[in-house]
Amino acid sequence: MIHLASSPTGTPPSRCACGMESLAIIFLGLSLSGKIPPQIGACSNLKVLILGYNYLVGRIPSSISNISSLLILSLDCNELIGQIPRAFSKLKSLVWINFGVNHLSGKIPQEFVDLVSLISLDLAYNNFSGQIPSSLGNLTNLEYLSLFNNNLNGQIPSSFGNLTNIKTLYLYNNNLNGQIPSSLGNLTNLQYLYLYRNKLTGLLPRSFFGLKKLIHLDLSENHLFGEIPELIIELQSLEGLQLFSNDFTGKIPNALASLPYLRRFSIYSNNLMGKISSLICNITSIEVLDLSYNNLSGTIPPCLGNFSKGLSILDLQMNSFRETIPETFGEDCGLRYLSFNGNKLEGSLPRSMANCRKLEVMDIGGNKLNGTFPHWLDTLQELQVLVLRSNKLRGVLQSSKTIYPFPKLRILDLANNEFTGPLPKVKGFYIELKILSTFTSIDLSNNNFDGLIPSAIGKLYSLIGLNLSHNSLSGHIPVSMGNLTNLEWLDLSSNKLTRQIPYQLKDMTFLAFLNLSYNQLTGPIPQGKQFSTFENGSYKGNLALCGFPLSKSCNNDGRKQSSPSFLKEADDSETKISFGWKVVLMGYGCGLIFGVVIGYVTFRNGEPKWFVTLYGVKYHRKGRCSRN
Repeated sequence: MIHLASSPTGTPPSRCACGMESLAIIFLGLSLSGKIPPQIGACSNLKVLILGYNYLVGRIPSSISNISSLLILSLDCNELIGQIPRAFSKLKSLVWINFGVNHLSGKIPQEFVDLVSLISLDLAYNNFSGQIPSSLGNLTNLEYLSLFNNNLNGQIPSSFGNLTNIKTLYLYNNNLNGQIPSSLGNLTNLQYLYLYRNKLTGLLPRSFFGLKKLIHLDLSENHLFGEIPELIIELQSLEGLQLFSNDFTGKIPNALASLPYLRRFSIYSNNLMGKISSLICNITSIEVLDLSYNNLSGTIPPCLGNFSKGLSILDLQMNSFRETIPETFGEDCGLRYLSFNGNKLEGSLPRSMANCRKLEVMDIGGNKLNGTFPHWLDTLQELQVLVLRSNKLRGVLQSSKTIYPFPKLRILDLANNEFTGPLPKVKGFYIELKILSTFTSIDLSNNNFDGLIPSAIGKLYSLIGLNLSHNSLSGHIPVSMGNLTNLEWLDLSSNKLTRQIPYQLKDMTFLAFLNLSYNQLTGPIPQGKQFSTFENGSYKGNLALCGFPLSKSCNNDGRKQSSPSFLKEADDSETKISFGWKVVLMGYGCGLIFGVVIGYVTFRNGEPKWFVTLYGVKYHRKGRCSRN
């Protein structure tokens, strides 16, 4: 393969008449910029032209259509604009076209129908609009067709049922509507079918269940409805089934248990109901099981704790499961993400959960759990997020006896429980946890904690959010809090804090939300930096505070300080917000759950909701081009 070097100015050679007319292959990558020279059309013997992963701009020259010998044309991952030249229909020998990841626009040319030898066509990640030409269904040699991430609309052409050689069909993330054509059931060689994030409606075509070679099926984020037929048992090659964010009803089909290779099943955000059959535990190959945000009820099958050594994600949140969590998590538990949030589970956390040593996220909030804080969880060396909010947990938070407990914990949410006693002391909870530089967010609000805020909290240097509101904390705000320079939200409201607000808090230059209301704070409010952005509602209910933005002056002569007219008294609704979680882990690293981003945010009634972005699980957002 010959590499054609760029000129000293970084632009492509201006002509092909420099001894390269006889070349069969031109391959350029990560070396050029500028436009594709129209003279390239003079390379009459060229069979392979690969100019991908450059910085090419401008339009695709129609002169390329003069290279009648061309077999492979790849211009992907550039900055090309405009429409595809219709003259390309003359390239009868083409077997491979890749124009993906550019800024091409207009309609997909009907003239592609003349490229009868075409095996692979990739137009993804562009700005193509209009309907998909039905004539593409005549390209019967196609094995790969990728049109995703465009602005295509209309229906999927029924003529696609003629593409009997196709193995991969990617039409996702467009504006396609209507029903899925039953003719797709003719694609007996199809292995990968991704139609997600469109506006498709209707039932699953029964013809789908004749696709014996199908490996991955993703129909998520559409408007599909009806029950999932037991005929799914026919898809014996299926490894991934994504049906989330639709309107499916009925029960989880028992036939899933007979799919020997199923690794990922995600059907969250639908209207499924009924109990989970214990037959689901026959899917021993499963790695991701997400049934969250449905209307499922009954008890959690005991076998879910140990039925699959490979199960890494188990998400049953926001359903109506009752009774207790099974005490069946085995020694070989491989879970990394576990969420039972928003159910009606009772009792205490089973100690067998300590067997899940790979756990990174545990969210059991929003249930009816009782008992004391489960200190035995501190042996989980990989745990980064622990959410037990909105339960009925009680008692005093005792110091851990483990030498290195919770070494990777970032987020701790124990809000809305019945914990009592003082916040843990310096030689207790914080120091012994060895997490002074790794905590990202702490929410201990709406409990019955009393006593002082420990000054050691100022050593949690990575802290982004801290919520200690609605407790009975007393004493002063520690001066050491000024060290929390990464803090973005701080809520100490509805306590019994006294004395002045430390002026050192001005050093928290990222602070975007502050609520000190309903305490017994006195003296002047610190001025400057972020404190100039907070309104009256941040200080409401502290009658002895003075200074901007309050109208009460701190001057001895009694004159009132003026406040800008754009700052108005915060209404009652502002001060009564159940703050809960703000965005606390946006963009956090690549070490949490397969390198995904997890954002934990507040919704309607303060109940948390996880957004877990998983490649091949909930969304497919893996970038195709990288020049790093």
